[in-house]
Amino acid sequence: MKIGIDVQTTLGQKSGFGFYVKNLVENLKKVDSINEYFLISPEDQKDFTTPQRFVWDQCSFPSKASKLNVDILHQPCFSAPLFYSGKIILTIHDLISHYFPQNMPSGSRLYFSKWMPLTYNRAAKIIAISENTKRDIMSLLKIPEEKIVVIHSAVGDEFKPINDAQKLAEIKAKYKTSDKFILDVGTLEPRKNLPFLVKAYHEALKTGKIEHNLVLTGKKGWYYESLFDLIKELKLEDKVILPGYVPDEDLPGLYNAADLFCFPSLYEGFGFPPLEALSCGTPVIAADNSSIPEVVGDAGILLPIDKEKVWAENIIKVLTDKDLHEKLSLSGLEQAKKFSWAKTARETVKVYEEVGKKR
Repeated sequence: MKIGIDVQTTLGQKSGFGFYVKNLVENLKKVDSINEYFLISPEDQKDFTTPQRFVWDQCSFPSKASKLNVDILHQPCFSAPLFYSGKIILTIHDLISHYFPQNMPSGSRLYFSKWMPLTYNRAAKIIAISENTKRDIMSLLKIPEEKIVVIHSAVGDEFKPINDAQKLAEIKAKYKTSDKFILDVGTLEPRKNLPFLVKAYHEALKTGKIEHNLVLTGKKGWYYESLFDLIKELKLEDKVILPGYVPDEDLPGLYNAADLFCFPSLYEGFGFPPLEALSCGTPVIAADNSSIPEVVGDAGILLPIDKEKVWAENIIKVLTDKDLHEKLSLSGLEQAKKFSWAKTARETVKVYEEVGKKR
């Protein structure tokens, strides 16, 4: 079969969508020597605005696929083209727009929460990247269970323990983290709940039991300003480090250099950063909601996202108890082995074959 895949999200500054697509297509080629894959992307535009996204999804992408005469069209991130007559497979990552519409500008809100779900019924099959996303699709969109298959995402092989002290020292120097630091990775926007983490960190810092910096990496997303205001209000400008978007090649080193990874997100379709941290042997404290428990399992500490003092207490405990720190590091490495892109790719090929056989 000829399979066309939208790879636009792998261009520019990648978010979770881009990492999913990049790793999926790389591994599809490794595990499948029978089907032919066509990676479809725009010629010049890298980071789309919402209007550009609409035009690409509904016009440019399906037009390119039609010219290639593909048998199956896989849209791995956004809306299904309504006027495309061929077979379509969709990957749905999350239903964030339904739970947090207030965190989006009005145009993006309409696109993500109204338009995209309207197109989902065009899919012959829907891939959900977690059991939690599958439940959300069924309950909020009323799409029948038999149309949905869960295929967990994974993280790249580059996320692994690094024992090169010089390399870790260079990463710390490059991002001015200080020798000891706590890390969070993700776009700076309200859903990531970073003001809560800053407050919990401030509580921990006030005890005098830790001296770590807090490093919040990621590009600026929607409504990030309140985070910066809070850092100034708490007089943490010298303790909270904001390095911006970190390129792919530096992320594994940054995870390895960190003493602790904290992830208080309000909702995740899968949650790549906690799994990346686990894969590097970095202890994880994360939110106990949405898909995050599926990813972290018993290998990290899962906490409610409305108790700053509880987070502060656990941050202190992990950073001062060497035995607990070592235990979490080792259990994280074991948990990470449950996920692999090769497995994700093989299960995705099965979906292609199932849809391809249907008339």
